[in-house]
Order: sequence, then structure tokens, then C-alpha cells
Amino acid sequence: MTVSWRDIKTQLTGFDADALISLIHDLYALNKENKVFLQGKVGGKEAYAGLLEDGVKKIKQEFFPERGFGKARIAPVKKIISGYKKATGDPIGTADLTLVFIEQIVKYCSTYGGMEESKYSSISVAMSDLLTILKSCPAIIDVLEIEDRLITAQVDVKNCGYGVEDEISELIDDIEDIG
Repeated sequence: MTVSWRDIKTQLTGFDADALISLIHDLYALNKENKVFLQGKVGGKEAYAGLLEDGVKKIKQEFFPERGFGKARIAPVKKIISGYKKATGDPIGTADLTLVFIEQIVKYCSTYGGMEESKYSSISVAMSDLLTILKSCPAIIDVLEIEDRLITAQVDVKNCGYGVEDEISELIDDIEDIG
């Protein structure tokens, strides 16, 4: 039998403060995702900065580790970005992580050549996600120097094919229309 959220909520209302803290501690210790989520929800701006820095580092390592070749796996990168977004609700950091992903995958493509079609699709999705964030909070464009960073990425992508260079141009045009 599966316990519903309603049943859990009913049980939780009967817990005292110490029991709730103990339960939250157990969830915190259970896995990294819970830890990151709670740090983001409770830690404020200082925690945001640490989570963002850690996320940027992990995304860069996925494509260009200090030793060996990058794996360029998309799923872990998406998990980093969505985990940060859920934990913090911070659109600036989420936009930054999304842009770091775009920059790194474009650099990876330029360095190592062609990739699977799914990776090219993930670039398109990331650009769409970035545009959605920027439309909701246009000030981010200047804060993160989005256009300059995309122009640099556009230079890196010249040999990738699949129309990525054109997509970046369209994204830059769309961003200019926002501002």
C-alpha cells in the first residue's frame, strides 16, 4: 500500500519540533539532492553562491575534466541546473548555469568534432530555457553579460554544424528584442 501525501501530512501535524528536526536531518543525510535542496532553501544568498560555484565547476568538469577526456553527459548537467533552480528559485544563477552549459557543450563540439544528435537537441532546449528565464527577468542580460558570452560561444561553434551557429544568432537577436 502506498502512503499518500495527505496521510503523511496528517502524521506530520502530530510531530513536535524536535521530531520534525530529526526527520529533516534524516532527509538531509539521505542523499545529495536533499542536502542541496535544503541548503538552498535555508542557506540564503551565501548558500546560493556556494551551490552556483559548485554547479559551474561540475558542468565544466563534465566536458573538460582536469585529466582525461570529458564525458559530455547531458543528464547530469540537466540535474545540476534543475537541482539549483528547485533549491534556490534564483533566476540569475539558473541562467548562469544554463549559459555555462551552452558555452561548454559548444566548446566541446568545437574541440572534439561532431556529437550525437541528442546533444545538439539539448543545446536548442538550453537556449530556449535561457530565453524563457531572460524574458521573465531581463536585467539578467546585463548582469551576466549574456550577449557577449553568446557571441564568444558563436565563434567557438563555427565548425559544429547542425545549425547551432544560426540558433545562437537567433537567440542573440531574441535577447536584443527583450532589452
